[in-house]
Amino acid sequence: MLESPCWRCLLQRPAARKELRPVRSSLIKKIILVLLIVVILPIGATGCYDRWEPDDLAYVLVMGFDKGVTDKLRLTLQIASFRDQGEGGSQKKGGGQASATESVTVECPSLFTGINIANITTSRRISLMHSKYVVFSEEMARSGDFEKYVIDLPRFREFRKSTHIVISRGKASDFIAQNKTFLSMRPAKAFSLILSQQVRDSFLPRGRFFDLYNGLKSDIEEPVAILGGVNPLKLKQPGGGEHQESVSGGEYVAGEVPRQGGVKRDFFGAAVFRGPKMVGALDGEETRVLGMVTGDLQRGFFTIKDPENPDYIVALDVRPARRTQIKVNVKGDRPVVDLTVRLEGEILAVQSGICYEEKEKKAVLERAFEQEIEERMDSLVDECQNEFRSDIFGFGRRAVTHFLYEKEWDNYNWPEKFPTAQVNTDVDFIIRRTGMIFK
Repeated sequence: MLESPCWRCLLQRPAARKELRPVRSSLIKKIILVLLIVVILPIGATGCYDRWEPDDLAYVLVMGFDKGVTDKLRLTLQIASFRDQGEGGSQKKGGGQASATESVTVECPSLFTGINIANITTSRRISLMHSKYVVFSEEMARSGDFEKYVIDLPRFREFRKSTHIVISRGKASDFIAQNKTFLSMRPAKAFSLILSQQVRDSFLPRGRFFDLYNGLKSDIEEPVAILGGVNPLKLKQPGGGEHQESVSGGEYVAGEVPRQGGVKRDFFGAAVFRGPKMVGALDGEETRVLGMVTGDLQRGFFTIKDPENPDYIVALDVRPARRTQIKVNVKGDRPVVDLTVRLEGEILAVQSGICYEEKEKKAVLERAFEQEIEERMDSLVDECQNEFRSDIFGFGRRAVTHFLYEKEWDNYNWPEKFPTAQVNTDVDFIIRRTGMIFK
């Protein structure tokens, strides 16, 4: 009777070793797979332990910062209310319309302590994940307290860096009290659209948080923020002895725009900073000119006096033709800035009936608009150099490229050089279309 060979003998044979290799490799793979399953499954099972359902949270849409009375800060939170809202909005018993938001104001030493205190007013946890803009009072913006509250915001993971920053001409709490929806009962959507629409029309700067934060931390440009205010919604009555012939339509600041109807909350113009403090404000028209320089202007309807008949006006649809060109020469004691803005547009209205569709007449209108914008631009540059002493145009971004080392740039001291700079402006405007009328 033949005995089967022992396994030691089999291992000594080359053919047997080759047969055992696939078995050993397959066994190792199975062991690794089991270990991975054992490690991964517990992680997946604990992934929802800290979850929050949407109706467990109270979403803050707007935050307001004022100087406190009993504490350092008076914090106002405007929170979206969770009511059943149809197309017509929810209804109160008396037939009126229910508010789409609720506000709470607390005195606190800091934003985050204030959020904890405000949590006692609601059964839901307060969240900043959907905040649309942050409002600071002008009093706080002009004081040294502004920066210390701004620099704390990006540390919190729920705060979005794309949130807009608004400076209110008055108390932030009063501004938020008038911050209501119009033609909409969905406040989150309405608050986003009102800012994006006016930024598109260039009556507002971009005013996003990260732009302001970078401006506060750098020495190559100064930041601007959106200017807000409360409008009394009263138009002047005829016979008051005041009459203005023809203006551009944007020479107002927030809270002073002549209008009636809608909500009292106003966004119009820009707040100018030098370092961590607000030093002045731009009206809507100056903000649009600033947008031409910075490249933020997307499109705007401009009104100028008719060059052939100043008693009438001409309306133009203007947009950028090319990117703004900025060249800075820092070789001399006085820096020289060459600024070239290229625009194109379309004729919207000619009250005088003059045929500006003709080639010769069109050139006259183009030169008139160029001269008008150059005058406004020179006036804005002069105001920023002599009154504000603030480079909100970003000329320092071009100037810094001429320095190889950071120490050289620091010694040049651009914030002190900017007010003495010679700024040469050149505006090139071409009418591409004449509207729907050819002659």
